[in-house]
Amino acid sequence: MAPTSGPGAGAARVSGLEEPMTPGAGRMADLNDYAIDPVRGFVPGDDPVNALPPYYRPWERTARDISALIMTGRLRDAIASLPVLTPAKLSSPGERERAMLLLTCLANAYVWGSETPAHTLPAPVARPLDDLARQLDRPPIIAHASIVLNNWRRIDRTEPLSTSNIDTQVTFLGGVDEKWFYLATLGVELAGAPGLPLLVRARDAVAGDDPDRLTEALAGVRKVLGRTVEALLDIERWCDPHVFYHRIRPFLTGWHEPGLIFEGVDRGPVVLAGGSAAQSSLIQSFDAGLGVRHDDEMTAAFLTGMRAYMPAPHRRFLTDLETGLSVRDYVSNRRADRPRLAEAYNGAVDALARLRAQHIGITGRYIQRFERDGTAKGTGGSDYSGFLRRAREETVGHLLP
Repeated sequence: MAPTSGPGAGAARVSGLEEPMTPGAGRMADLNDYAIDPVRGFVPGDDPVNALPPYYRPWERTARDISALIMTGRLRDAIASLPVLTPAKLSSPGERERAMLLLTCLANAYVWGSETPAHTLPAPVARPLDDLARQLDRPPIIAHASIVLNNWRRIDRTEPLSTSNIDTQVTFLGGVDEKWFYLATLGVELAGAPGLPLLVRARDAVAGDDPDRLTEALAGVRKVLGRTVEALLDIERWCDPHVFYHRIRPFLTGWHEPGLIFEGVDRGPVVLAGGSAAQSSLIQSFDAGLGVRHDDEMTAAFLTGMRAYMPAPHRRFLTDLETGLSVRDYVSNRRADRPRLAEAYNGAVDALARLRAQHIGITGRYIQRFERDGTAKGTGGSDYSGFLRRAREETVGHLLP
């Protein structure tokens, strides 16, 4: 979610990052082992489930009416009066993702759907959401994995997935601006998807000491990043900045101190970051694959913390990609006798820096221009502008001489 990027408060601990799963000889596992589709990338290979079994009809009905309930001031009463259902009856990963989408949208709508934010989430949403989030090993709040990756349906199932053939499943207030914000962000994921097998190919080329194959892969990465920039800018086609800032962004905000109490759940108040582009595995994959490290105190902890909001297999992919053999080190060692290789590497890194530059521009147009108190805060509550600029500087700093 591009304009919502920014360091967030209370990033959850990332489990599984300490034990890389890289196969022997420095080569990556198959993309399927990381729940990555060879065509769609981090977008699910199977279309999301668009309705849960009848037992979960109360969730479906309330989520369907969410905009009307917010508009009429009835949402909190409607959620509080729901039955407490168990997620144990969900029978597939697709159903669990659908339930996570519904429950996190209901939770964020409950907290931010009135003039005064709520500090306690009622048990009918709090208890199943907490259980489901533990099963999925993700924080119990709206995040990129739900509102973007699993919040779409194809209009015509006989045609391929594209931004000209999809609609959203759930929105908060509805309207073309909110729909397009999520769908165009999905378009960024789809545009960048062909880069993932290229990043794996680059790592394998290093393992096999094949500079020609590496040069070809890096040239492909540069082209993919160019198309990703175009997809990022396409967000502005149907999403008006004023509508985004005042009507969409509030519902993507995180839960800050003193935290949100989950009624009926045995734990203290929960503090979590809101929706952020940093929760997408895509850009972090290009960082990891190209050996672009973010070590500044402003960027390192935040980017690592945002991985907790990603699906677990995607986190493993990032870890495996950045562990062991370094594409940048290999190119650096060969640049004297392989100038085309160094040129291809710098082309890819420069394209990544340009993507970050355009991201800075979009956040300025969608957020910073509306900030009246002299500060620009991301939905996580921290200085996103400084973070984005520092991340771009670090990217440029990895260009080889």
